[in-house]
Amino acid sequence: MALVASVGFAACGDTSDVVISELTEVEAQDLAGVVLLATFSSTGSVPQPPVPSPNGPQTVPFTFATEFEGPVQCPLGGVVNVAASLEVSGDTESEAGHMEYTMTQIHDACMAASENDRTFTLWGNPSMTLGFAVDNNGLGVVEWAGSIEGTIDWETDGREGSCTVQMEFSGRDEADVTKTAQMTGTVCGFSISQSVSIG
Repeated sequence: MALVASVGFAACGDTSDVVISELTEVEAQDLAGVVLLATFSSTGSVPQPPVPSPNGPQTVPFTFATEFEGPVQCPLGGVVNVAASLEVSGDTESEAGHMEYTMTQIHDACMAASENDRTFTLWGNPSMTLGFAVDNNGLGVVEWAGSIEGTIDWETDGREGSCTVQMEFSGRDEADVTKTAQMTGTVCGFSISQSVSIG
């Protein structure tokens, strides 16, 4: 049963009357998709060193590592504050490569919309932890898989709440094919198994 509160969550910074409630199963699925969209926004913004040229001073096989801390813009406003590390290895001759991300995410009024056009605003409670690996076979196919877990505060349509998220996701990129992610796990106490378009 929804409970009317005189103040919002401290994390949300809203002192107006709000409704503290739980999500339905469909809404939890929407939240799972929004969390994943914010995740891909943050991983795509981690700076990556340039791939060495086969004609340069480095040998054709290469490895490098980098770290990044700072805010990353969310799809509809707000930010995710991330602390990330990235390790990359590959071969400039075959164009095959492997990347591994580890990342802590703290959402700060991060906004994104689900495929059902439900907009969520997210705050870290306190944070989410991400592990993410990407493999490029050098022939135009990129496969990726990862996991994300933690607790997050959410707001949608004047309602607020908090949910625990434990998800695994995977997918592949190919030319002229819509990028989708297969997701499984638990969000807000509901079992999640769905496909989400991410670009």
